[in-house]
Amino acid sequence: MVIRILALALMLIHGLYLSQNIDSVDNVYRKYHVTALLTASPSGRHVVLNHYNIYGKDEDELFDVRSGKGITLEKHLKYQFLGDDRLLMTNIARTRFHDLKRNLSVDVAGNYVATIADASGQVVLHDAGAKVLALASKDGKVIWKVPNVKNYQLDNERGRLIYVAGDELWTRELKNGRSKTYMLDSEIQWLSFSANRIYCANIRAARVELYTLDLLSDKLEKELIDSPEAFEFASSLTSYFEIREDGKFIFPFYMKSKLHEKKDPELKITYSNRNSRDKVMNYHMGIYDLGGGRWDYRPDERIHLPMYRFLNGKGDFIVYDQGGDIVEEQQNVVLDFQLVLDYGKSSHILPKKRVEDGNYLWDRNTRQFIYFDRKRWWSHNIGTGADQELLPLDSEGWESRSQNGLVQAPETNPVLVKGRSAIILSNQHDYFLVDLEIRRSERITKGGDQQVKYSLQLSKDQYPRSSWTLKLAEVDLGKELTFKLFNEISYDSGFATYLYGKQKTRLFRQGHYKEMIPYRNGLFFTSDFALEPFKLTKVEQGKYAVVYESLKTEKKDLESMRHKVFQYKTRYGTANAAVMFPMGYDKNKKYPMVVNVYEKFSLFTLDFVPPYLRTNGGFNYLHYLMNGYIVLYPDLQYETSNVKNSVMTSLEKSIDTVKLLASVDEKNIGILGMSYGGYETGLALTSSKYFKTGVAGAMISDLVTHALSNNEFRPYPNYMRTENQQMRMGNNVFDDWSSYLESSPVYHMKNIDAPVLIWNGSKDKNVPPAQSKMFFIGMKRLQKKAVLLEYANETHNILSAPNQLDLDIRTWQWFDHYLKKKSPADWIEPLTK
Repeated sequence: MVIRILALALMLIHGLYLSQNIDSVDNVYRKYHVTALLTASPSGRHVVLNHYNIYGKDEDELFDVRSGKGITLEKHLKYQFLGDDRLLMTNIARTRFHDLKRNLSVDVAGNYVATIADASGQVVLHDAGAKVLALASKDGKVIWKVPNVKNYQLDNERGRLIYVAGDELWTRELKNGRSKTYMLDSEIQWLSFSANRIYCANIRAARVELYTLDLLSDKLEKELIDSPEAFEFASSLTSYFEIREDGKFIFPFYMKSKLHEKKDPELKITYSNRNSRDKVMNYHMGIYDLGGGRWDYRPDERIHLPMYRFLNGKGDFIVYDQGGDIVEEQQNVVLDFQLVLDYGKSSHILPKKRVEDGNYLWDRNTRQFIYFDRKRWWSHNIGTGADQELLPLDSEGWESRSQNGLVQAPETNPVLVKGRSAIILSNQHDYFLVDLEIRRSERITKGGDQQVKYSLQLSKDQYPRSSWTLKLAEVDLGKELTFKLFNEISYDSGFATYLYGKQKTRLFRQGHYKEMIPYRNGLFFTSDFALEPFKLTKVEQGKYAVVYESLKTEKKDLESMRHKVFQYKTRYGTANAAVMFPMGYDKNKKYPMVVNVYEKFSLFTLDFVPPYLRTNGGFNYLHYLMNGYIVLYPDLQYETSNVKNSVMTSLEKSIDTVKLLASVDEKNIGILGMSYGGYETGLALTSSKYFKTGVAGAMISDLVTHALSNNEFRPYPNYMRTENQQMRMGNNVFDDWSSYLESSPVYHMKNIDAPVLIWNGSKDKNVPPAQSKMFFIGMKRLQKKAVLLEYANETHNILSAPNQLDLDIRTWQWFDHYLKKKSPADWIEPLTK
């Protein structure tokens, strides 16, 4: 099989298989797939793997790590182990309980969501469509089943199931099966609980009927709560109805004036002194005191676009008006905050703060508001009003490197520390523990010295459950922390664990590791890389063993290709690039090269991507390697307000450097990119003589018209993206007109000598198709060679399989003709006359 695949691949390289024989190409490529680990048993004895490719392969395998054997499972949507000996599988038709020892299965019919009850080991099954709630044992025996259940809650901590069936509220103890029922007067849409109380509510626009069951007294009470006059309860936002501290009911509201505003379907009115989302139905918040029967905090109709963020599990939150952002040129806008404490008892104005989550937090104990500004972390004491830097003056690298730092945000979100007035902050490599009481910081990782980036691994249960609360994770320093490590020079990756109390670090750095999955006596690591398919490695007592390796048959083919990460230098600094060598590479031969461009695109090679001709952007690197091309992925450099010059300098330098590493035919280099990469391709073709041809997809060609237009995905003007996001112009078009013209490919089209293939989706709502068409019309007016492909029903990416195949084949034929001098395909031939 290896010989046949290799032979076919070599025939591809020698041009004996053209696009007219796509079936032969597909026959080679369908042998490849990606593999992913779905779940592992507690002992590590068994794992479930998924094998997938675009040719229809989507198989799940139960693999026995001890024996090295696997069996194909009937396809399910989710897998969970019930201890070491049973596997729970669910899909839309059934839930299957599979006994691994006896190889027997029991099915429960229905489209259930299955949740394992920790205390009892039983499985709660809920079919939302059929409104059926059931409880099953580990072996699949249905213990009981109840109809007409729309709402239920599993109280895992106390081993209790709570649900509403019709007009009855039920509680059931999972271990002994004891149940109680309570009669209700109305239909229920919302259900919640605390340690000693259960709450449920009938929600209508003007009134909420709240039922409270006191579990200690076994007493059920009903309370009616009317909405404030100018508002209606937002009954559709049930996840935002919340009771805190068994006494404060938090409600979402809609403003009546917006909700019932009459709109003319023939007319849209927009004002230049209003935020673009002014007409959006934003929700407001109110807080009702259940004990006192009064509103502690009323929604304010003077705030047009309110945003609320609770800062802890208590009653402290911030509110700001998004409507205050009128110009909308910044993503992380600066607005005035109102800090509200104790559910509305007091408040403080905090002027000019960055609004994005992760830019601020509140420490209730020390009464410090921590915020990020001017590339630094700051502390504001609301008692004294004093602001001061939180970290040593000589520390740096706290700001995000994304878009040259124009987003004005921290590198990572701060992490809260359980039970302490302390937080964990990260710069571009390392993590620091900051004690807010004594204002002392200590470095807990050591990656900066080796250019290794540490990333703290956080799970879903470490984030707050509340829809209102700021999404900051909380860690327990009494437990082990896990970090993922990434070497920014070699692209090696691994993991480290750290125990703060013992100051103990364990490093796992032996491969291109993606995931670390603990089991009872060891760890699993998954890995894959550019030309390295999936591997599963087991680590026990310091010993490493690869227990599963994907695509063993195709391994020799992949090993005949190579990949290298290298660095190049310009006056803008040092950057990375990745070069990939074709199958059967011979340093004594010259090879055509395709340069694929986008931001930080060398990172694209961190993942194994099987060969196929149905991509969403017209390019698959492994296909080109199998067809005799060198492929270059450079990380280009971007200087704010000088993007064109920095991009071109770095692009040409990366090519000059790769010519020292590989046998590149410098007369046959092509460039390709889509979206922002399409813009970079336009820059390259209008500014450089390095390229014989290019392919530009969904491109931006004119920054002036792009800045002064709207994006249909987002309500705000495109000048936000042009000034402070990917385009990095740094100034508005009216203050820097000449730079906008200089950085727009369309104004330099007289410089193009190379033929260009241009494509777009006619329904692209991200980049207007007019941008690509403008470039094509310029080529036509200048009597230069270009072809425009317009996919009538596609958007920004090509999503339908026939169109993906069409674009991939045309791109391949285009490069084969212009870089390999092959005869033009029928559709290219008119351009050659």
